[in-house]
Amino acid sequence: MTNSYSVERVMDVITFIMSVQEPGSALSAFDTKALKTFGFSEAEIAAALSWLMERARVTDDDSPGRFRILHGIEQNMITPDAWGMLMMYHEMRFLSTDDVEQILERAVMLGMEREVDVAEIKAIIAAYVLYSATPSSSNRRMLMGDEMVN
Repeated sequence: MTNSYSVERVMDVITFIMSVQEPGSALSAFDTKALKTFGFSEAEIAAALSWLMERARVTDDDSPGRFRILHGIEQNMITPDAWGMLMMYHEMRFLSTDDVEQILERAVMLGMEREVDVAEIKAIIAAYVLYSATPSSSNRRMLMGDEMVN
């Protein structure tokens, strides 16, 4: 087992879990066998579950059905697929509206040099989630890759 993992692969694990998880069901009930058959490591799965548990504690008082439209500059800098990925995380309630705005701001800054695609938006989301302050992050402890989430 390795002591490191790719944040982009962790985001893929999060996407998979959120797409198959029944709304309201406990993460502890999620069977990770499918993820292992797709080639994800224990460290990547543990990190994704850790991030999901931490983000689940953050409530988002957004009204359901609200939709944000990119303005012209954002449209020129962010690919439609990257925007779709960002909206998917928002619709799945992994990111709040404020999170989306912060991530868009970072993407626009990066987009001044080149167009932001799916891989880059995943990296921006991962970095934002990893380093953003949440009510429970004051006692955050990062998993080292050889640890399990209980």
